[in-house]
Amino acid sequence: MAAIARATCNLPARSAALRLLSTSSEYKVPGTKEFFDKNASLGRPMSPHLTIYKPQLTSLLSITHRGTGVAYAAVVYGGAILTVCPGGFSSYVQLAESYAPGTGVMLAIKSVVVWPLVYHTLNGFRHLAWDMGKGFKITELYRSGWTTFGASLALSFLLAAFL
Repeated sequence: MAAIARATCNLPARSAALRLLSTSSEYKVPGTKEFFDKNASLGRPMSPHLTIYKPQLTSLLSITHRGTGVAYAAVVYGGAILTVCPGGFSSYVQLAESYAPGTGVMLAIKSVVVWPLVYHTLNGFRHLAWDMGKGFKITELYRSGWTTFGASLALSFLLAAFL
C-alpha cells in the first residue's frame, strides 16, 4: 500500500522523508556527528547540563512555582473527586478529624497543606509585576524572591492557625 502511495503521489522513500522531517541536527548541519563523537571520546557531558550549574535562587523559585502549581492542581482535583465519592467530601473531613493529632502537629500539617497555594499565589503576583516590566534587576529579583518565600511561609502559618 505504501509503495502504491509513493508511486502515485510521487512521495520520497520513507528514510528520505524522515530525514527531511527529522529534528535531529545530525542531518541538517555537516560535521555534527564528528563533533559528538569527539566529545564522547573525550568524556565530555552534553552541555548545558544540570551537574555543571550552581543552583540559583531564581531557578529554584521557578521550579518551586511549577511544583506548587502541580501540587495545588492535585489538591483541587482530589477534592473534586472526593465530592463524588460515597459519603461526600464532608465524611472524609470527619474521618480526618477523628484521627487528628495534637494541636502542634495539626498546625504543622495544615501549614504544609496550605503553603503551595499561598506560595503559588504570591509568586503569581511577582510574575504579574514582571509582565508589567518591573523588577528585572538582579537585586530586585532576589529581594522579591526572598520576600515571596518568607511571606508565603508566614502567611501559610497564619492561615493554618486561624482556619
